[in-house]
Formats: sequence, structure tokens, C-alpha cells
Amino acid sequence: MKAISRRDALGGAASFAAAALAGDGAAAAPGRAPIPYGSAAQIETFRADARYREALKRYCDVIVPMNDLKWEALRHDRARFDFSGADELVDFALKNGKALRGHALLWGMALPPWAKEMSSRAEAERELTRHIEVVVDRYKGKIATWDVVNEVIAFDPKPSEPYRDTIWQRLLGPGHIEIAFRTAARVDPKARLVLNDFNFEEAGAGIAARRRIALDTVRRLQDKGIPIHGVGMQAHLYAENAIDSAGVQGFVADLGKLGVGVEVTELDVIDWKLPPDTGVRDRAAAKLVATYLEAVVAGGQPKAIVTWGLTDRYSWVHETFPRKDSAKARPLPLDEDYRPKPMMQVLERYRSGRA
Repeated sequence: MKAISRRDALGGAASFAAAALAGDGAAAAPGRAPIPYGSAAQIETFRADARYREALKRYCDVIVPMNDLKWEALRHDRARFDFSGADELVDFALKNGKALRGHALLWGMALPPWAKEMSSRAEAERELTRHIEVVVDRYKGKIATWDVVNEVIAFDPKPSEPYRDTIWQRLLGPGHIEIAFRTAARVDPKARLVLNDFNFEEAGAGIAARRRIALDTVRRLQDKGIPIHGVGMQAHLYAENAIDSAGVQGFVADLGKLGVGVEVTELDVIDWKLPPDTGVRDRAAAKLVATYLEAVVAGGQPKAIVTWGLTDRYSWVHETFPRKDSAKARPLPLDEDYRPKPMMQVLERYRSGRA
């Protein structure tokens, strides 16, 4: 998010964002540069709410189409691609000097019915390759960074089952990850290619295993000569749970040793178990975000910090993690009336290089 001298910072910060997002994955040295801030954007809200559009222009260096680059939105049927929503957000971002992240080329969810009915390896590989070729080629030179593979690691992985049980895993095995990255790199050799996943930030054997699988996946791709430039850490933070700062820092540092950077891709705070008082919740959320980002930056400079939405008025958290009282969730940097909250102040410190 932003807030330095808002208007003047916009142009310079946006060009910095584009350059940073297109860079390689090496960890940054001390004396840190500003970190671009961005938000995922919902097309329905974007179309309906002028204040939402203005907030994206005012606060963001980076915009991520939240749902409109997923298979479900693009591939209503097998034969045709529908780029209407994605094109609208991409055009808005470019017109207003914003960098773009593409989310996501491959995910086991948000698939159209026909994709769930694929039945052979050849069919799955053909459709996956074609999809990535068409989508990446359309936005070559516009979208600098892609979440190539999203949420592929099993929620509670076992040594024999490190990856999620999806149509892609069932038909293609772990090779679906390689196919996706190899195809994206072939179509746009200049794009920054990212493995995006969640549950890296807390303590526990299962989360440590998820970090190891992410590292192993990066190594496997590198061993095969397949480009991978970053790991996206979603960071849907539970307010009642502590951050494993040493674990996060070590994970980022280990990725840096492989020449692979990180970006925070879906940051928000799930406050369903905090007291209803808004001041208490906002301060707790800001403190949690600060603790998390301090751990990330201690391991290596992230390429971007992106929240999964911008204002509490619109968030998946309301329905997915409903509170048991009458209070509304406050997961994001702006409140329902688009006023900056303490979380925004934390994000601004990183965006301005003052953290």
C-alpha cells in the first residue's frame, strides 16, 4: 500500500514495481529498497464501485486480477477463451502505471466442469499446454509475473504424497508442475515465474514439511533446467496464531541460496477469534503483519507485498471465516469506508523503504 507523497510517488513507485517484479530471485543486501505494494482486484467490485477503482489507483503499485485469469473465468467451454474481465483489469493497470501479477495458470480448483471430466494423460497435457500458451502469449509484455502453479502442496503432506490430489496430479503426476513452468518459460522467456502456496508462516511439523516440499520442488525444476524465479507466500494470517519468525526467515534465506526470491501474494488477517473492539483488532492485525514481514525481510527482500483485497468492504474472509458475534471482519488495510488502518501504516513503511 502506499501513502508517501501519494501523487508524486505513484509514477516512480510504479516503474520501480515493474522493474522489481521482472528481476531475478536473488535476496537483497542490507540497506533495502522500497518494496512495491499491491492488491488483488475483483472485477465485479471494480465495475460497480468508483471508490474501489480510485483506491486501487491511489494505494497500489501492483494489481492482480483476483479471479479473472483462473480457468473457471477464462474457459467456460473448451473451445473458447473469455478474456473480458482480465482485459479490463489489465488495461486499467497499464493505463494507470501499475505493474501486474497473473494469477494463476494452473490450479486444481476453480476449474470449469469440462476440465474436471478429463480422463487421459494426453488430454490433460494437451489442454494444460494450450491454455498456458494462449494466456501467457496474450499478456506477454504486459504481465511481468505469473503464479504458474497455485496451491499444489498437500495441506498435510506425507512423504509419499507431497502434492494435492487434483485432476492434474491424478492424470499427469508431479510432471504437471514441470509442464506448466516449462510452457510458460517457452512462451514468455522474460516473465518472472512463481510457485504460489500457503501455510508457510506458523510453527509445526506439517508446515515445516510444506516448506521442505516447496524447496524440493524448486530444486527439481532447477535440476531439469526449467526456469523458476520465485515462491509466492500467500500469508492468510490467523490472528490467534503466532508467526514462526525463525522458520519464515530460514525458509526465505534457503530459497535465496537457490537463487530464488519470494513475494507475499495474498496477505490478509483472519480475525474471527479476536474481541469485537475494532481498535483492539486493528492493532493486533497490524502487529501480526509487522511481525510476519519483519521475518520475511530478515531472510531476503521480497519482490512485492500484495494483499488479497484492499478494503474490508470486500473480502473472502467474511463468508469463509464468519465471526460468532455481530462484528464484521477487518482483514485488510482499508476499512469499509476506505480509511487507512494501522495495517496500512505497516505496509507503507515497506513500500517507502522506511521499514
